[in-house]
Amino acid sequence: MPGASPSRSAAVLVAALVLAETVSAFETTMSVQLLYSHHPFFGTDINKLTWIVTAYMLVAAAATGVCGRLGDQFGRVRVLNLVLLISAVGSIVSAAAPNLEILIVGRGLQGVSGAVLPLAIGLAREILPREKVTTGIAVISASALIAGASGILVAGFILDHFQWRYIFWSAVVLALLAIVAIRAVIPRSAAAAADPGKVDYLGAVLFSGAVGTVLFGVTRSSEWTWTDARTAGFLVTGAVLLAVWVLWELRVRHPMMEVRRFADRKFTIGMLATVIVAFGVFGLSQVLPTAVLRTPEQIPVPGGAPIDLPVGLGLSATMAGLVGGLGSLLGFVISPLPGRISRRFGAARTVLIGCVVSIAAFWSVLYLHTTLSGFIVFTLITAVAVTFCYGALPTLIVECVPAEETSAAVGMQAVVRTTFQGVAASFSGIFLAQGEIKVGDLAFLSEQGLRTTAIVAIASSVLGLLLAVPASRHREAAPVRGEGPAGQTAPVGLSTAD
Repeated sequence: MPGASPSRSAAVLVAALVLAETVSAFETTMSVQLLYSHHPFFGTDINKLTWIVTAYMLVAAAATGVCGRLGDQFGRVRVLNLVLLISAVGSIVSAAAPNLEILIVGRGLQGVSGAVLPLAIGLAREILPREKVTTGIAVISASALIAGASGILVAGFILDHFQWRYIFWSAVVLALLAIVAIRAVIPRSAAAAADPGKVDYLGAVLFSGAVGTVLFGVTRSSEWTWTDARTAGFLVTGAVLLAVWVLWELRVRHPMMEVRRFADRKFTIGMLATVIVAFGVFGLSQVLPTAVLRTPEQIPVPGGAPIDLPVGLGLSATMAGLVGGLGSLLGFVISPLPGRISRRFGAARTVLIGCVVSIAAFWSVLYLHTTLSGFIVFTLITAVAVTFCYGALPTLIVECVPAEETSAAVGMQAVVRTTFQGVAASFSGIFLAQGEIKVGDLAFLSEQGLRTTAIVAIASSVLGLLLAVPASRHREAAPVRGEGPAGQTAPVGLSTAD
């Protein structure tokens, strides 16, 4: 190892891992449609209703890091099957929920599926042939994009034609199919770790508390604002818990995550690049298209001529989802390309390409937002940028760590990405509100708001590009305390010869 089982092709192995990641991405987005449901079950308390999304995010963020490490210790297949099983139970609880509170509990259980991506990437590195590792990671990562888009579309279709509970029953079926595929396809040799060591329970608790507290403050900042004492209180508390966690991880013999990896310059740059790209390329590219597509072209005025709005295409939720789905489909189709580039030239250069394309995309939206065809072109360009960055950032981190730390390191990166995508979603309200057009009690997107958001996204992409340049000069993993020479710790399947 790494090396695929002789009886199974790399494509079959990757397909099984893609199916598992589809469960996570589908469950992430499928509940968004419920926020706009008029069914009496969901009531009118929007603050309680948003917990359908928030509960999943908080649990997913904590589970991503913790389960990634447990997979490294006790076997990724074992932990992945457990994660998918808990996710299926959460879907059953939500589908059968007699009230909103129980549904939110079920969504929290579903949130464990957030750990699928780091476990799947760890398995890809473990079981795929050396020359297929980077491509496999890119395809698995990109599958989250199309599965996320399909989650919104499938949920919308079910709400329009069937009972809302079928959204969760479909998630049950998907999770069970993924479990069957993993058990049938993944080699038994990947089922157990050689030296699990001790479980860092305190580290897991501190990390989960820190991440959950920070993310709660971030998600509520859109309601409380960033200057509110409550927002600051949660962020400061989370930062203190995070500092305590780091001190503990530096002392314990078997840490949940090897924070000494930050001594590796490339690893640190990779995490900083994740922060910047998650905010700009990922976060703002999710918010801006919806704002433009859903804003109406005209506002009817009783007894008078309608008011033309400078920005807005007036699409329905379903049509807007289809436009986004078109971009996600393109991203998935081209996903092997960034993997091949990463294998040949290193993941940092793939991130660099993604940032360059992102700059072009957000510059073009200033001129292409007036027509649907033009905006679809922007969507497709953005999809290329997101696919390159989404597929390469995990590989950038994988290049820095030995095989036994893969899932934990990618899990930490996924937490960082999720957090700063949430920060972008919160700040985007401030950017889009610049120069907003007021019509009675309603406010609509203006050219100034569009321009401000695009400029911030371009600036973020430039910063990501500047971070990718020095990272591209480092191709080997740095040794950590207790390890041998760099040549003995170079990541399996990602040697500098690749």
